Amino acid sequence: MSLEDKCWDAFRNRDHKEAVRLLPLVKEPKKIKGLYIVWDNISLLHWSSRHGWLDITKDLITKYHCDPQERDSGGQNCLHWASQGSHVDVMRYLIDECHCDPMDTTESGYNVLHYVTFNRSLDAIKYLINHHHCDPMATNNRGETAIHCAARHIDSVKYLIKECHCDPMTTNNDGETVLHKAAGISNSPDVIKYLINECNCDPMALDKKGWTPLHNAARWGHSEAIECLLSTGKCDPLAKDNQGKTPLQLAKEAKQRGGTTTLPIFKKFGDIKSSHPIDSYVNVLLVGNPGAGKSTLSNVINETATGSIVLGSFRNVGGVVPCTAVSHVDETFTNPFERRRKKEGLKEIIKHLKNVLTLLAILVLLVCLV
Repeated sequence: MSLEDKCWDAFRNRDHKEAVRLLPLVKEPKKIKGLYIVWDNISLLHWSSRHGWLDITKDLITKYHCDPQERDSGGQNCLHWASQGSHVDVMRYLIDECHCDPMDTTESGYNVLHYVTFNRSLDAIKYLINHHHCDPMATNNRGETAIHCAARHIDSVKYLIKECHCDPMTTNNDGETVLHKAAGISNSPDVIKYLINECNCDPMALDKKGWTPLHNAARWGHSEAIECLLSTGKCDPLAKDNQGKTPLQLAKEAKQRGGTTTLPIFKKFGDIKSSHPIDSYVNVLLVGNPGAGKSTLSNVINETATGSIVLGSFRNVGGVVPCTAVSHVDETFTNPFERRRKKEGLKEIIKHLKNVLTLLAILVLLVCLV
């Protein structure tokens, strides 16, 4: 292995002692470049900035004439790399003495504030906003602001909302709010609770796919986020997205892909039998197609509960034809949200059902007499 390769490895592996030893031995440190993950053209200065090595960073710039404005293949300069490690002292040096612009963006549109909010450094966030007036509402190419990037960190989210007056309901290009991010990829129950309970964020807000935050949590298989959302009593696990999929269906699909099983959490909040017992002699309800069961009844109740129900008033809902027997009222899966939505309809049915049966009995009696 060449001396240059050894030096590169020392920088990449965060071996400060070896980096200090090898740096004076290589001929042209500024020409040492390498590949890391998907980025190419990464320099020793990039690595030293990311590791927070202020002493080596200064030497590379002043002694070895490395360019602080040089970018890797993703458009990141050494200030972006320093912000990924949230090293305020290195960031301060690069901004104040090397004239790096904190609002400069990468090819993906990320500025330094985006990086530090993503990496949970409240000190770095305050430094950039208070000393350099970085705009927390500036967006990257995905339309995400600093608060979207901070969605996994409760202290950063609170600061951006309370002190910087960031709107937690602002959306990115996909229509996602901060709550969508906190429930999805960020998986932050603390942020979810704060946004719903203290910021009054709408837990049923839809993104462009028709997904609620609960859809996001179910897709990612985040158990704590799902439980946190369902415990509010404001989230509907049967809400359909633009393709007709519910959070419950996405949870089942996640399980099939080998992901975390979150179905027991849905069952914990949704396995509720009807709390409206019906007299035994009213065990037959005249709605539905042949063989129709509880799901048919659910649809009919949902569609007809808004008006008064008398004999013949059941509408043809979704192909449902009157005069088919349904054995009983019993849904295997509902939830508090769905339960409240149908409660009044069930009460109305029960109220009029005896009258319906009385009229039927009279009709049967008249037919027999004739």
